[in-house]
Amino acid sequence: MVRCHGERRKRMSSNVTARIAAFVSGLQWADVPESAREAARRTAANVVGLSVGAAHAPASKAALATAADLGQRGDARVLGRRERLTPPWAALVNGLTAHVEDFDDTYLACILHPGAPIVPAALAAGEIARPGGEDLMAGVVAGVEVASRLGDALWPSHFDRGWHVTATTGPVGAACAAARILGMDAGGTAAAIAIAATQAAGHTEQLGSMTKSFQVGRAAAIGIEAALLASEGFTGPAEPLAGRRGMAALMAADADWSVMADLGSRWLIELNALKPYSCGIVSHPVIDAGRSLRADVADGGEIADVLLEVHPRVLDVMGVADPATGLQSKFSVHHCFAVGLLRGAGGPPEFSDECAIDPAVQELRRKVRTELDPSLPADSCRVTVTLTSGEKLARTVEHATGSVSAPMTTEQLQDKVVRLAHHLDDPTQLWTVASNLDRVSDVSELFAVAGSPSAVV
Repeated sequence: MVRCHGERRKRMSSNVTARIAAFVSGLQWADVPESAREAARRTAANVVGLSVGAAHAPASKAALATAADLGQRGDARVLGRRERLTPPWAALVNGLTAHVEDFDDTYLACILHPGAPIVPAALAAGEIARPGGEDLMAGVVAGVEVASRLGDALWPSHFDRGWHVTATTGPVGAACAAARILGMDAGGTAAAIAIAATQAAGHTEQLGSMTKSFQVGRAAAIGIEAALLASEGFTGPAEPLAGRRGMAALMAADADWSVMADLGSRWLIELNALKPYSCGIVSHPVIDAGRSLRADVADGGEIADVLLEVHPRVLDVMGVADPATGLQSKFSVHHCFAVGLLRGAGGPPEFSDECAIDPAVQELRRKVRTELDPSLPADSCRVTVTLTSGEKLARTVEHATGSVSAPMTTEQLQDKVVRLAHHLDDPTQLWTVASNLDRVSDVSELFAVAGSPSAVV
């Protein structure tokens, strides 16, 4: 009986990589339903806006300086900059800037941020192959579908062990995106998956530091590098994902490969949520609650106590009670409530070093308590505020703004991208091109509006 069980598991896990490679290499934009196409357009536009907006962030400047020191100048372009780098380094910088503000996208089922590593890898591959927009976006869809399902297969033990899902499944998805755009066949795509899988790494101890976004940038770089190596005949094992000593065996307690069964018939990119706030997505309902209380609370001084009831995953990611820096504050549910109530916003300024040490924000943070409720969905919360008068104010957020159940509208997303790209000559034109990448002749059309001279300092 044990032997039969083992045989059943073997059948379930056999040919996983071959199945994925066949899907990726054969995917056509015409195969993708319009609802998934629109999700892909939104995902890509969001990443482009974020990368342009953070092109001069300290982490970006450090990465660009390092690329110059290492002689990594090339022909691939960096969003929002004049510099041209080798394809892996361009993907690294664009992936880093897409994620550095924690303002990107999230597939909440396995806490994956697929757009940030996959779109930059796709753009780097697009600079090499110069495909039309439909092939470019088919690559994006392929990468997101694979990374999301791989995350689902490894969930939850992979995350519970401390692996950063975007940094581990992201390289595989990025390799798939690049391989599809480079026009590789199933065999070459399988090799690219193997080359990416052996480099999959990144842990959540890095949350609250520049290294978190570096892990995402490296995922993008690994993806394009893996595809290029495979295109030159570099090979790998047949089953790097589900093999006896493959990625899943080493990085998760168990893997459920049944999630691959509907690859190509159900589109997980449609469940990719875009963030209205630049912090961990599981804290977004808390910001919504804080904002909703502004009309009833004059300032934080009249608050005696705040009780946040949240899903247990919230503190796994957002448990920093007293952040000292802007990066740390992105992982503080206490800070998220404070800025929601005091500032009525949750953009990059609310997660700056200055805001993290604002006395009023610090005072309100200290009044915030948390209780865990596993029955709550991850995109909801309950908040009870007790005033110094003894009056209690309660709020329940059923679904956070930006979640799949309450998504950002097209107008809200356009406003986000335009605000992020405000320093460009024509940020509205950036939105027009970035939100219609399936219609470009090649990626040059995007870079023509994403790195004007006025954007360079």
